[in-house]
Amino acid sequence: MDHDNRADAFRDWQLLAQVCLAYRSLSDTLMDQIDMHRAQAALLCRLFSQDGLTQSELADQLAVQGATVTNMLQRMEETGLVSRRRDDDDNRLVRVNLTEAGREREQAITDQFVKLEHAVFEGISDDDRARLRQLLRQMLHNMTAKA
Repeated sequence: MDHDNRADAFRDWQLLAQVCLAYRSLSDTLMDQIDMHRAQAALLCRLFSQDGLTQSELADQLAVQGATVTNMLQRMEETGLVSRRRDDDDNRLVRVNLTEAGREREQAITDQFVKLEHAVFEGISDDDRARLRQLLRQMLHNMTAKA
């Protein structure tokens, strides 16, 4: 790799790192405004669309370790956002359900995600956004294939 290519590669790495950090920071700020952690909001969003997932299904869909989900669910159960119970048909499985308090958080979380989306994609056309989505999927595939 010649000097120009190394410099471009470094700039790409630096830009991607800055984008990731800025996105995470803005997400945290917006979720803090509704007293939620970003990861908890993501978990609740999964349950908004499909209540009753197992802990392992949640871990897979959120791309985190099972122990991470278990710890998160324990805190969320203590605050009354979710409940966990054994599956009626398969006692080995633990199903996670929203409580009424958890369901009540949907609009607040959705409102914050809309604010995040507007902030991130302001000035970006639908075509450019579709191309970005395609490129990000390819990048994610490239990275997960190497892991």
